[in-house]
Amino acid sequence: MARQDPIARYLPHTFANGTSVRRFAKPCPRCRQVVEAADMFGQLAVLQDRLFVAAEGRCRHCGHRFSVACMITNNKHVHRVALPMWAFKLWLKMATRNTIQPADPAWSMSEPEPEPVTPSLGEADVVAADTIVGRYDGLEIPAWINHDGHRYNFERTIASGQAPRLAASEQLFRERLVYRRENSLDVTV
Repeated sequence: MARQDPIARYLPHTFANGTSVRRFAKPCPRCRQVVEAADMFGQLAVLQDRLFVAAEGRCRHCGHRFSVACMITNNKHVHRVALPMWAFKLWLKMATRNTIQPADPAWSMSEPEPEPVTPSLGEADVVAADTIVGRYDGLEIPAWINHDGHRYNFERTIASGQAPRLAASEQLFRERLVYRRENSLDVTV
């Protein structure tokens, strides 16, 4: 079963006409205490300038669990949905499958940090072995290379377009071949 999130994480929601729904609550059917959106778990979806809520509420006072199935219009009117909860959730899932839904405000909209570019050793910087251990993506793989007085043995290849993750004792050669310094014991993270 999918993880159920509190519907409060989608609020406040502002409609195109400028009306904002900042909080949502329902009375508990058993004890009539107010149950806030933070205690309602399920889904909240936006369709045609309306909010649809399909959730299960849990009263903090008496512990009673109850279904919440309603539609909120852009003028803040709340209408009860008469479908059984399973049918309403199925309809909501089908109706929203190709739409963009409200984002969780806890998620940052900033761009992810780009991974640092690992420089590849050029042909002029190394002395490559004449012994070829194989071919990868049209490249010959030398058994070892010498760079700055250190010998590096062939370790592995990296797929084209994949960001290389190298240990301190490793060097990237020809942008896809990874070589490890001879007699080093560190591991790649």
